[in-house]
Amino acid sequence: MNTSDTPTDVVRNLMSALDDNNLDTAATYLADDFQFSGWTPKPLDKIGFLGMFKDIKEGIPGLLFNLHNVLEQSENRVTGTIQIKGYQTDSFIIPMLGTPPIPQTANSVSLPTEDVTYQLNDSGVVAMIVQHTSGGGITGLLRQLGIDLPIVQ
Repeated sequence: MNTSDTPTDVVRNLMSALDDNNLDTAATYLADDFQFSGWTPKPLDKIGFLGMFKDIKEGIPGLLFNLHNVLEQSENRVTGTIQIKGYQTDSFIIPMLGTPPIPQTANSVSLPTEDVTYQLNDSGVVAMIVQHTSGGGITGLLRQLGIDLPIVQ
C-alpha cells in the first residue's frame, strides 16, 4: 500500500486487485485484523476472505466486483456499490463455508447491486461491510449456479 494513496485509492486498488485475481496485492491493502461481513453467513477474517474469493475464482475466474458509486465519506470511511458478475467455467469448492464440490454449470452470474462500506485505518482496510440484498451474497451466487445449499459454518 502506498502511503500517499487516498482512502478512495486504497479501496479502488483493493477491488482492482481482487478483480484481477491478484490476491497477494489485495492482501497488502487489508489490515491484519480485517473483517468481511454481510455477504457470507458469518464474518470472515483476512485469510478467510482471500481464501473464499480464491476458491470462487477457481470456478469463476472472470468474476468481477464492478465497484462503482465510490464516495469518500471521511478519511476512515468509503462507500460504494458492487455488482458481482461472472461466468462459471469450472467446478469449485469453498471449504471455509462448508460447501461440497460445486459442479461446472456453464452458467453466468449477475448478482443484484449491493451497497458496501469500507472502514480504513493507517494499516489499510479494516472492514468491508456488504449490505445484504435479496438475491445477493454467497447464497445468491450459488443459487444462480443452480445450487441451493445450506451454508455450514
